[in-house]
Amino acid sequence: MTNHFENLSVNPNELPGLEDIDFKPIDPNYLKVSLISSALLFIVLIGGAIAIIEFSEIEEKTNAYLISMGVILFLATINITLTILGFKKKHFAVRQRDIIYTKGLIWSVRTTVPFNRIQHAELKQGPIERLYKINSLKLFTAGGQSSDLVIPGLPDAEALAMKDFVLKKTEADGAEGL
Repeated sequence: MTNHFENLSVNPNELPGLEDIDFKPIDPNYLKVSLISSALLFIVLIGGAIAIIEFSEIEEKTNAYLISMGVILFLATINITLTILGFKKKHFAVRQRDIIYTKGLIWSVRTTVPFNRIQHAELKQGPIERLYKINSLKLFTAGGQSSDLVIPGLPDAEALAMKDFVLKKTEADGAEGL
């Protein structure tokens, strides 16, 4: 029996364009969750700075407060700005054979995972996300313990439906390969 291997060239001009893909934005509540999480982080930082200054032997505490709070305010402003602008760049698309997630403000990242590579899927929901009834869909492919794709900011019903759809597609694609 002779196996004949072919690896023909593909003309890049004939590939389907991304403009044909119907990308969907993530839920606006995810921006609120992100901003609340950031606010909590900066509250902890402020508390830590206050504790350090109060329990230290710094003679000029006013200057220490001004400098530390100025730095924290500067970092918070950058964080909030990047969170808001970056939120607008987060989109996903579910297609017949794969799922795509795009993100990134400074560095744009587009991840595509074919359904036939997915081993399992899970939904993740923290306490703040639970308040807003949103989830993150985590997709795992073979060969790793961490997820290969995470789509945040999906409403409860949509996240569950997407997880079920992905698992059914994974099962169907696996059965076709047998």
